[in-house]
Amino acid sequence: MTDGTMNGGEVIVATLLSRSIETVFFVPGGTYVTVLEALSRVQNKIRSVPTRLESSAAFACDAYAGISRKPSCMFVSRAPGASNAVIGVHNAMQASRPFVLFIADIPKTQKGREAFQEVEYKLMFEPVAKAVLEVNSFDEVGQVTARAIDLSVSGRPGPVVCVVSKDILDGKTGNPVIPKMPAPVVMGPECNTVAAAATMIREAKNPIILAGEMVPAEGETEALQQFAEASGAGVLVAYRQQDIIDNEHPAYFGQLTLNRLPFQKEALDECDLIISIGCRLDSATTADFKMFRDDQKMIMVYPDSATFSQWQADVAIGSHAGPAMRALTEALETTPPPADRIAWRDGVHDKEVAYAQPGDIEIQGDVDMSKVITTFMELAPQDVIHSSDAGTFGRWLHRYYRFRQPYCNLGPVSGAMGYGVPGAIGAQLAAPNRMVFSWVGDGGFLMTGQEAAAIVQENLPVKIIVCDNSAWGSIMVHQQKRFGDWDFGTRLKSPDFTMLARGYGMEAFTVRKTAEFADALKGAMAHDGPALIHILLDLRDVSPYSGSAR
Repeated sequence: MTDGTMNGGEVIVATLLSRSIETVFFVPGGTYVTVLEALSRVQNKIRSVPTRLESSAAFACDAYAGISRKPSCMFVSRAPGASNAVIGVHNAMQASRPFVLFIADIPKTQKGREAFQEVEYKLMFEPVAKAVLEVNSFDEVGQVTARAIDLSVSGRPGPVVCVVSKDILDGKTGNPVIPKMPAPVVMGPECNTVAAAATMIREAKNPIILAGEMVPAEGETEALQQFAEASGAGVLVAYRQQDIIDNEHPAYFGQLTLNRLPFQKEALDECDLIISIGCRLDSATTADFKMFRDDQKMIMVYPDSATFSQWQADVAIGSHAGPAMRALTEALETTPPPADRIAWRDGVHDKEVAYAQPGDIEIQGDVDMSKVITTFMELAPQDVIHSSDAGTFGRWLHRYYRFRQPYCNLGPVSGAMGYGVPGAIGAQLAAPNRMVFSWVGDGGFLMTGQEAAAIVQENLPVKIIVCDNSAWGSIMVHQQKRFGDWDFGTRLKSPDFTMLARGYGMEAFTVRKTAEFADALKGAMAHDGPALIHILLDLRDVSPYSGSAR
C-alpha cells in the first residue's frame, strides 16, 4: 500500500520474509491476488514458481524440504485447489517434511451456507496434516502465519495448513506487528536414559540401528555414521532413506522397503537389539508393524511423544536424533565394540553389496535396467539428486544404485504416484548448482508430467527419465500373483514421450537398447536446459525382485 499500511496479502508475505522463506509454489487463484501482488514486489528475495496442478506444488514443497532441510510455502484457492493439494500434504506428513499450505477461503460472511466452493478445511486436512490453523481477523494474520511456519519445523516436522478468507486478504489494512523469529527448539536426551541405552548396546550381541527420517531432516548424517562406528552396529535405513549413510560403509545393511531381502531377514532374526533413531516406524519400514520380536530389546529415540505410545520400547529417549546419537557415541567410545560383533556386521554388509551387483536377473527385453543403473553411476556426478516416482521401475534404482552422499534421494514415502517430476522442480530450486534427475514411469508421468511446462518456463535444467513399460506395473504384478497370467485395466497406451518432451520445449532422447543409454545420458547431461530420456522397456522385466509387488 502507498500509505505505508498493509493489506492481508502483504502481511503474509512480510511474515514469510521474517522467517527467511525463499521459495513459494502456487497455482494462481482469484481469491489471493493481494498475495500475488505482494510476491511480485519481492522477487529478489522469494522465488515464486507457478505449477500447473496443486498436487504438484505440494510435491515440490516436500522435495524442497528434503534437500534444503528448510520449509517452503504454497498458495492455493479454495475448495478445488485445496482438494488437489491433499495428496501432497498427506505425503509430506508421512515423510515428516515441513511446508505451509495457505488456502484463500471464501469470505467469512458466507460461511455455513454451502457457498460457492465452500469446504470445512479442518475436517478435510486434520487427518493428514500436522495442524490446521485459521485466521479469524486481520489483526492476527501475522501471528497465525508465523505460528504455521514455526510449527511446521518444530519437533517432528510436517505440513501445516493455514486458512485465510478472501475478505481478510483483500479488506482491512493496517500496520500489524510481525512476530520475531523464535529461537530453535532442540530436545536432548536425559543422562540416565543415555547410560541405560549405552549399557544395553554394550551387552547386545548383534545390534542393529534403524535410522529414519529425522536423521536427514536434522542434518545429522555424519552423527549417524559416527554412532554406527562407536557401537559396531549394523544400519538398516527406513523406507526411502537410502542416502542417510554411505552405502559402501561396512555398517550399511540396506533399505527396509516393501521387499524384505533374504539377508535382511536373516540379520533381523539374529538381531537381539534394535536401536531406532529418528524413525516413526511406519508400516513399510516395519513390514506392516510386524518386524519386532517379543524377545528383541528396543531403544527408541524420537522427538514426538505420541510415537512412543505405539511401541513398547525398553529405553525411550524423547530427543532429536542428533543430540541423542552424539551422547550415545560419547558414552560408547571408551569401550571398542567386540570383534565378533564387527565380524557379524561386516558379513551382513558383504551380502548387501553382493545383492546390489547386476547379473543374477534374466532379462527378457532389449533394455537391462540393472546395467542402465550401473551406467548412470559411472557417468553422473556423485552428488546428483534423484526424484523417483512410485512404481515398480523404481525398484531397479532401489536395488542397484549406491548412494554415497546425503541429501541425494527423494521419493513419495506415502507411495503416491505423480511425485517424480514436480519433486524434481522442488529439488532443483533447493540445489540450483546440482544436477537433478526425475525417474518416473509412463503412468506416473501421465499424472503430473505436464509440469514439464513449468520446468521449461522456469528454465530449470531438470533431466527426466521415463521408464515406459506400457502398464501399471506394480498393480499388474498384484493381479498376476493372485490370479495367474491375467490382467485387467492395467495396460497403458502412452504417447511418444520423446515427441511430447520436444513439444514442451525440451531436448529429448529415445533408448530402445541397453547400449543406447550411455549416449542418451551424456547428451541429456551436456544439454544446458531440461531434457528427457524415454526408455522403452519390456513388461516381462517389471522388477528385479521375485514376487515383488506390494
